[in-house]
Amino acid sequence: MNYYELIYLKRELKNKLSNAVIELATTPFKNTLELYIKGDSESSRLIFNTSPGNISLFLDSYRPPKKANRITFFEDVYLTPIQGVELVKNDRIISIEFGDGKALLFKLFSSRANAYLIEEGIIAELFKDFGEIGSATPKAKSQTLFEVTGEGKTAKKILIESNPMLPRADLDDLVNYHGLEELTTDGIIEFSKELTTALENEAEFRLLTNGETTVFPERIFPSSTERFFESINELILWRTKNYSGRLRFNQRKNIHIKSLKKQLQRTEAVLKNLEKAEGGLNRAQDYEQKGHILMANAHKGMPESTKLIAVDFYNNNEELVIEVNQELSIAENASKFYERSSNSKKSYFEAREKIPVLKQRKDQLVNLISKLDEVSDFFALNDWEKKNKDDLILFKNTSNNEKNAALPFHLMDVLGYEIWIGKNAKSNDKLVQLSHKEDVWLHARGVSGSHVIIRMRNQKSMPDKEVVQKVAAYAAYNSKAKGAGLVPVIYTKRKFVRKPKGAAPGAVLVQKEQVEFVEPEKP
Repeated sequence: MNYYELIYLKRELKNKLSNAVIELATTPFKNTLELYIKGDSESSRLIFNTSPGNISLFLDSYRPPKKANRITFFEDVYLTPIQGVELVKNDRIISIEFGDGKALLFKLFSSRANAYLIEEGIIAELFKDFGEIGSATPKAKSQTLFEVTGEGKTAKKILIESNPMLPRADLDDLVNYHGLEELTTDGIIEFSKELTTALENEAEFRLLTNGETTVFPERIFPSSTERFFESINELILWRTKNYSGRLRFNQRKNIHIKSLKKQLQRTEAVLKNLEKAEGGLNRAQDYEQKGHILMANAHKGMPESTKLIAVDFYNNNEELVIEVNQELSIAENASKFYERSSNSKKSYFEAREKIPVLKQRKDQLVNLISKLDEVSDFFALNDWEKKNKDDLILFKNTSNNEKNAALPFHLMDVLGYEIWIGKNAKSNDKLVQLSHKEDVWLHARGVSGSHVIIRMRNQKSMPDKEVVQKVAAYAAYNSKAKGAGLVPVIYTKRKFVRKPKGAAPGAVLVQKEQVEFVEPEKP
């Protein structure tokens, strides 16, 4: 959550929570604190999420808490009327005030987000074990706005330094929309002031068509809007509940984007080199003419230096200087020029054949990336993948064929995820060794077979069920159970797979595994 979201959230909470009481504070699962609020006319839950990347505070509808095995917090303020809600100036710390020096304080940033019960300026109780009971209330950072020192900074860095509280996710787009790189530092600071005023006074709670949220008004940030939320609480509630799905969607989409852009970059580089080769016909003619001139001067013998001066009978008998290798005869030097001429002609004709094909490939890649940029949800992404399945296989196999020959395992793609399949026992060891701890490891249960890895690119989440089932079917096929109807395949994060010292090739110990029953399928 950013500071400007908290400005509006504070106003909404103050309106809804004044004179209400907390009946219960408990944690239904890791990193989540639920405060059960009873007001004059309705009950609700104030939910505090401390998960890194999804830190949030919002009101949600009431539902009864579980009765068994629950841990409770902050009982000292139960049934005490809430007198107000405050936001620390220029910081992401919001507090619920009870009077008599008591407050619940929520720190909504960093990997150590936390909730504190404060009594007379001292921490009396903590939600997470970050901090020390008896220590002073966490202090706000001192912020100096609209002052930038030093030179040579990008527009984005100037915006951040001038106001560190600006929502950073939107800054790259704002720099591009408003051409800020063309402005002076003072001009960018003035624009930062305009952004700050707009956020403080005319924020709009928007879901963009790309699935992201923003509080910048459309007049400042004209990115296409899918819907407007009626309140900041509604926006935060939507974003929090859709966080995991959006994370998986963005991960899967970005795998495609990175792969296609890498292919496009390679294609453009090859095209650039081939377009240079198109000038090879002129070079071929130049090399051939120099060869002829050298042969015409063969009777003179080699010069004392590496430069032979001759008459250019192809260019009005002007003087021509030809670089020669003194370790070779003139005839041998001429032969080298004829060889260069032949190679240049060959490169020229090869380029003429390849350039149209590569230009078509470039157009296909640009079109794929353009269409993918418009995709904003899983349904559209699935349709895009199915529609472009053949092109995706073609582009990815082009690079993967070369990799497979050198890698100690098979390499392929499943719905945007890179998949590794072991070739033999030693290959299985190498696969486990090279994979990342957050990758997903799979193997047919109880039989010998290939180890299989789903590459997660350092993501701590699990891939979609569809991906796991598909890859599990490949693991079943690459095992001794490939002829069975249904095969149990175990899977877990690679960090829970360990090779014992002195164990045979391919042998591992596995913890925290899950099981999928699948029909074997050939990759």
